[in-house]
Amino acid sequence: MLADVGQLVLLTSNEQQYLDMLQTAKNDAQLLAAEEQLLGSNHCLTGAELVDSWGIDSFIADAVRYHHEPDNLIQDAHHLVKIVNLASQLSAVGDVSDQALASANQLFGLNEALTRELLSRINNDVDKLASSLNIDISNQASAEHWQHAQTQLGNKLSDIGELAQINAALWQAQSHDGLQQAAQRSLFLTLGISGSVLFLLNDESNQLSAQSPATEQQPGDTPALDFHLPLKPDRSLISDAFLQARAKSSQDSDQPLTIIDRQMLRYCQSDILLCWPLTATKPHEEKVGVLVCAVKAAQLTVLEQRGPMVANLCREIANAIVNSQQRFKLIDQQGPTAEQFLQHISEAVHEASNPLSIIRNYLEMLRIKLGDEHSANEGLSLIKDEIDRVGSILLRLKDPDQAADSSGTVDINSVIQSTAHIFSESVCATHQIKLELELDRQTTTINGNPEHLKQILTNLIKNAVEALEPNKIITISTEATVSVSGRKYTAIYIDDDGPGIPTDIKQKLFSPVATTKGEGHSGLGLSIVKKLIDDMDGSIVCRSKLGKGTQFQILLPQ
Repeated sequence: MLADVGQLVLLTSNEQQYLDMLQTAKNDAQLLAAEEQLLGSNHCLTGAELVDSWGIDSFIADAVRYHHEPDNLIQDAHHLVKIVNLASQLSAVGDVSDQALASANQLFGLNEALTRELLSRINNDVDKLASSLNIDISNQASAEHWQHAQTQLGNKLSDIGELAQINAALWQAQSHDGLQQAAQRSLFLTLGISGSVLFLLNDESNQLSAQSPATEQQPGDTPALDFHLPLKPDRSLISDAFLQARAKSSQDSDQPLTIIDRQMLRYCQSDILLCWPLTATKPHEEKVGVLVCAVKAAQLTVLEQRGPMVANLCREIANAIVNSQQRFKLIDQQGPTAEQFLQHISEAVHEASNPLSIIRNYLEMLRIKLGDEHSANEGLSLIKDEIDRVGSILLRLKDPDQAADSSGTVDINSVIQSTAHIFSESVCATHQIKLELELDRQTTTINGNPEHLKQILTNLIKNAVEALEPNKIITISTEATVSVSGRKYTAIYIDDDGPGIPTDIKQKLFSPVATTKGEGHSGLGLSIVKKLIDDMDGSIVCRSKLGKGTQFQILLPQ
């Protein structure tokens, strides 16, 4: 998707000149040469600079930057660079070239037979997909027809992808305001329309109504939106579009625009008013309202060319409106359901996992570049371990059943040492806090999840650091065996010489809201600690005196 994004940039800044270049160049090599000669750069470099500016994975930018480089220069490059380079060669119009076959062998060890077999399977899949969309891209067609069919297929697949995203956005809406905002975003992202309004049918009053979303901020000179239109003919383009179930445009109207139509033009801040009727098809055909927007003349031409896409978009919005009515009522009456909360959690976990994966992959590539003997490897390994731990926490959030997994063994001293090392080199150092260890060498392993213990220690040490002034001390110690009511435990003590905890806070210390750290802190840390220790069948006790310091004692069964 991004390989040739530089061509879009060059087309935007040098439209006619670059169009001539694209039409004249017979292959990529000629295009690159022409770009360099006339523009002093090429679309590979321009696209890579754009991707770099987005601040995403540098290897994506490199894949864009080097996707036309000779294969002998990228043999040892990142796999993504090699894949995009080879894909660029194999996607050229016509039969696969000898150079592309040689590159497949050079970069990935794919012989000619295997490469042709892979291409044949891909082409068969494309043919089946095109056939399902009634597009003929058979090899018997002329080159001009084949190119046109390929363009058709690309456009239809793009429309399908956009409609899928629109449908998902509409179904995530939790209110009428949210539905209107989702429709507005969808129009802007798919058709470039920035001003739009949903007029929905009010069955009780037999009117079309539109109101400003509660969170919408309109410019000061834009009128507040609060319209209720009677369903009578010739009173506005909006009501006529609904009554006639046909799109209406101010450009096609012979009559002067009514005041309501003029107000909508001003509200949408453009030149030509468009009114698209919204008719749902599921669960049955039903007129639900009108989608109103305003566009420039150039936009109108594009919209006319994308007529089927516009019709499908209106249908999806109408279906979402019908299917959401009952859902919105339930949300208003009962609040969000557990299923909706889980959906939000799942979406958040998915979004957080993407950057974590990028960071993890980048760290691995950085380690390879530095070599096995570099002094930074230990730090990189620690960062990688912490990223993996964050990933496991997110997975437990998404699937609570995983949180109960306490299988395995915990080397208590080892976990304490590794966690303490991370804090000593980072948070403690920046806060000028000293972290000391006094570990009982006879401490043995216990049953449990080491990640749980690491999270417990992380929360307690972090809390202590944030509560202490510079030059204070945190001490972590262990005791191999402590007997409580005839049962043996391993004890972990975390002491600090800080200000202590007030009595009123100490009484509700492990509740989710108790915190002495002020704004910006959720107070969830100790409630999480308590839950994890309970999962390990252990116990935690806090002793604290104002001005003397605080001690947390953790007992874990052997």
